[in-house]
Amino acid sequence: MTSVAFDRASVRVPKTAELVASHIRQRIVVGDLGEGEALPPESALMEEFGISRPTLREAFRILESEGLITIRRGARGGARVQLPSADVAARYAGLVLQHRGATLADVMEARVIVEAPAARMLAVRRDRASIARKLEAKLESLTAEDAAHFHEFNALVIELTDNETLLLLTTMLEHMSQAAAISFDRLHPVNEPDSYVLSKKAHRTRARLIELIRAGDADAAEDLWREHLTEAGRVLTRGAGANLLDLFT
Repeated sequence: MTSVAFDRASVRVPKTAELVASHIRQRIVVGDLGEGEALPPESALMEEFGISRPTLREAFRILESEGLITIRRGARGGARVQLPSADVAARYAGLVLQHRGATLADVMEARVIVEAPAARMLAVRRDRASIARKLEAKLESLTAEDAAHFHEFNALVIELTDNETLLLLTTMLEHMSQAAAISFDRLHPVNEPDSYVLSKKAHRTRARLIELIRAGDADAAEDLWREHLTEAGRVLTRGAGANLLDLFT
């Protein structure tokens, strides 16, 4: 029989506050507690878990740092549920990447890898005609002068895949690429000739993407969207700066 070395020092026993936070977290995630719902009074929770007030408040701090509860002070205060949010995850991911010194080029490259296949996913769907109509309606609400809002079209492409994991990943990437787009637009207003030409081209590309999805041409749809995202990434990287930190400071 093979002997497995066991290092007791390497095993960390969770603190009581962490266990309490884990229990409440699970109730939020599975839907037992809804958005805005108040947690039971501190006295009730202390009795339920058999813990002291400082331990309970430490558990609250853990959940608050995760964006799962908000604490209101005063006579009508207390802890209220805040459901997990992709926006919170996106902001945190942005902080991690900034700390690691990630470049905007890193983000743009990852965006192409993650988002380009979404065009294929839509083009092979049986309901692609309906999908094309929804994308068309969104594009018709935007013009070349609305280049700052093209991210809404991109987000709809992902949303229509009905893939929650893909949606979360792209929300994190779009949070950072949108910051780059805002920086780019501030430095290069759309009324500048070059910026207007780029915006018109971006609008035409989206129109062409809709045609390819409607036609069910998955290969062409993915190739077109990959080429567009790659070129958009190059433009933003050149025009908005290299470092993520610069975009959020």
